[in-house]
Amino acid sequence: MVGKNKKRGKLLRVQSGNIHVCFRGNNRNVVFYDDNDIIQLLLRINRFAKQYDTKIIAFVIMHNHVHLQVFTNNLTPFMRSLLNSYSRWYNQKYGMSDQVFKSPFLSSNKRSREWATKSILYILNNPIKAGICTQPKDYPWSSYHFYFGRRNPLVRYIDVDKTFVEENIKNRALLDSLINTEMLSEFEIHSNSLYDREIVQYSEILKSMLQILNGRKMFELNREECEKLIVVLRETTGASYRQIANVTHESWEFVRRVCAAR
Repeated sequence: MVGKNKKRGKLLRVQSGNIHVCFRGNNRNVVFYDDNDIIQLLLRINRFAKQYDTKIIAFVIMHNHVHLQVFTNNLTPFMRSLLNSYSRWYNQKYGMSDQVFKSPFLSSNKRSREWATKSILYILNNPIKAGICTQPKDYPWSSYHFYFGRRNPLVRYIDVDKTFVEENIKNRALLDSLINTEMLSEFEIHSNSLYDREIVQYSEILKSMLQILNGRKMFELNREECEKLIVVLRETTGASYRQIANVTHESWEFVRRVCAAR
């Protein structure tokens, strides 16, 4: 993932190559509440990829974390510009001033064709691993829809370089088969799990929350209103304390105490 600067004893992030990048919501919080939140991220990925001569090879956007596979010589400038720009937009939209994404982001240089291919398969397998769907075609927010001529509305927001995938995997049937048999990657092993397996899908929790809020922003609620929201989400969706904490950006202990008191 990184090399060591012998003079200073510091770890240096590899800047060039075929690189798997992952970043997640601060405190594992849900970041993306609606489609526009995701679209704005895709637009910024595309903008800064062009600015820093970076090719997007694969991606998946989950509710609280994002995986990118990129080919670049400018990893840190690309990622710094992307995360800073999105965080400014996000905090303005939701009236926040918090850190949106945990730092530093994770990155791993894939030095062989086989390693890079397995990394892409892991990325595309994320929604299946999370229990959101059973087939990659059923998840809308990934680069799966760019390969092998599939009709794809995301081309309005982001360009994906299909060359590596289509040269190394050959056809869609093989891609599907490989995605569905992909095993654990180093990110899942070493990052203390980027997400919990979903007891209830986050999309259902967010749908219920938006209905309860009825046009208001979650971050405008006072403490009493927030507690009421937590209780109603627990009762109506059956979501875990961790899921509710991630959605509301409250601590797990606070959510547990609120629910236990009712």
